Amino acid sequence: METYKLKQFYFPTTINYQEKLNHQQLKVVYQADGPSLVLAGAGSGKTRVLIYRLAYLLEKNISPQNILLVTFTNKAAKEMINRAEGLLKSTLNGLWAGTFHHIANMILRREAQYIGYLPNFTIVDKEDAKDLIDDCIEELGFLKKEKLFPKKDIVLNILSLAVNSQHPIHQIIIQFYPHLEEYTPHIKRLYSYYQDKKKNAQIMDFDDLLVYWLKLLNFHQIKDKYSKIFKYILVDEYQDTNRLQFEILKNLASYHKNILVVGDDAQSIYSFRAADINNLLDFPKAFEGTKIFKLEINYRSTPQILTLANEIIKHNINQFPKTLTAIKKDDCLPTIVKTKDVYQQARFVAQKILELNNEGIPLKEIAVLFRSHFQALELEVELIKRNIPYIVRGGLRFFEQAHIKDVLAYLKILINPCDELSFKRAICLHKGIGRSTANKIWGGISKEKKNFSQIEKELQNRQKEGFKEFANLMETLKNTTKPDEAIHQILKIYRDHCFLNFDNPDERILDLEELAKIAKDYQTIKRFIVEISSFEEFKGESRISATEKDQILVLSTIHQAKGLEWEVVFLIGFSDYEFPHPKALNSQKDLEEERRLFYVVVTRAKSILYITYPETKYTFKNGIIISRPSQFFYELPKDIYKEIFLEEDLDNNYL
Repeated sequence: METYKLKQFYFPTTINYQEKLNHQQLKVVYQADGPSLVLAGAGSGKTRVLIYRLAYLLEKNISPQNILLVTFTNKAAKEMINRAEGLLKSTLNGLWAGTFHHIANMILRREAQYIGYLPNFTIVDKEDAKDLIDDCIEELGFLKKEKLFPKKDIVLNILSLAVNSQHPIHQIIIQFYPHLEEYTPHIKRLYSYYQDKKKNAQIMDFDDLLVYWLKLLNFHQIKDKYSKIFKYILVDEYQDTNRLQFEILKNLASYHKNILVVGDDAQSIYSFRAADINNLLDFPKAFEGTKIFKLEINYRSTPQILTLANEIIKHNINQFPKTLTAIKKDDCLPTIVKTKDVYQQARFVAQKILELNNEGIPLKEIAVLFRSHFQALELEVELIKRNIPYIVRGGLRFFEQAHIKDVLAYLKILINPCDELSFKRAICLHKGIGRSTANKIWGGISKEKKNFSQIEKELQNRQKEGFKEFANLMETLKNTTKPDEAIHQILKIYRDHCFLNFDNPDERILDLEELAKIAKDYQTIKRFIVEISSFEEFKGESRISATEKDQILVLSTIHQAKGLEWEVVFLIGFSDYEFPHPKALNSQKDLEEERRLFYVVVTRAKSILYITYPETKYTFKNGIIISRPSQFFYELPKDIYKEIFLEEDLDNNYL
């Protein structure tokens, strides 16, 4: 048996690539020298290709120390290394592998002096970075001004988007946070102060790791050193890279030019995190002589599901066209279901899940996906009523979310004036009132039996304004009997809180509109709160064990579902002005990303796919209105899906 000696490593050349890979995958493994773009369709085995390419390079006497493997999680890197080690039957010591941030940390520790840092600099996590932002806001005196200032979470998100997209702060604010445009000069000043503060303390946040890595590469000796070290660069999930990461890779590949990136432009859905699809689309322009490979053989889904996926994505103009073909045998057509309203949609999905489960499909193999979280509220209520266990992947159940609990706190005070927790939660939402002031106010009311007028006289001017707002709102709510009307009264004030405290205020407000829609079915605030309180007893994802998750249904936004697969997938809320998202309607670029989201949903399903949309929906302003299916529905040929107009008998059985 022939072996290659790599210092202390021995890699036997015994891997039968032809047996393990299809012809498309083999081409990548054997021929991907120089700049190479691998367009890996959904379910086409891209991870497998990267692992075998890595093993192939090592067999060809490339030292692990000369290979850089970049993944989007350190867990993914570890799994790839373990599988490659299993193939080679040897330990890959010395391989540069991990996330961009992990590799950056390794290099910066070695070269810190070039950028004015000591090798033992501290890395702060996101929560510590937020606290430091808070310190900067206070030290710069922004909280002393008359107007409120955006919270630390939003400020950090703005700065992070600017850094990772390589766009100026004012452009990020106009694009993603137009309601905060008046704060632009303050945020720019804060950024400079924040940077100086970190440098003086010898600390970096996660974004700094990439910023300073790129700055290091501006030094010719550093760029030459690492571009020569990395003879081969392998990058996973390339469609999710941002502009900063692209610039780093371009510098690292400047000497040997052996850079292989694997990605799928049809699954680029994270522009809101600064991912730039142009990194992939323009790769052949950026790297002269690029070889393009396509992986189009799909091992996941049935031919019928892939036909639908291919029809969806062909309407995008900015793409590398691909046609997925199935290994699996024919099965049922995807089903598009029109329901009377969101309540019937929820009943249908819940009942169909029970039927599929009774037929032998485990709950863990079923997922319900949606464009926005608010679309799942009625379904969550229905699942709870039917005792179907579920988790919301990557997030909280509807009633566990901060903004939902905030608004419900006001209503709970009306029902139970002795509810200290709800009182403090609600009053702290108002200007000038922090936890200590809330404690003081509560003590005055509960122990000293003071009325609101007496309390107000004891407060400072800034606190008086917030307290008066709270008192006026509570007085209004006392004269409101309907719970949906009460929620809309709260929203008049809480809306501003959303825009200053959350990085997705529009989504939060839609959630609250949905809460009001549920509340409309209750005659009194008391009955509504009593019913809702029973929902809050169910466990959220963070409190469910790994064993329990095996027997549990998954609910997820489409963004959180990327990279996963299930035997059965339901897409709910496939309605006009909900999917695609209304914000995307005036931009061809954004609309194409929404279409890619639709493509991602469909390609999560292995065998069975249901797409549902309600025929009517309720709005507070206009009452019940007719709702059309998504505009993407009209792009689909009618012979590639089955359409059902739902009927319902008295026992909620569907015909």
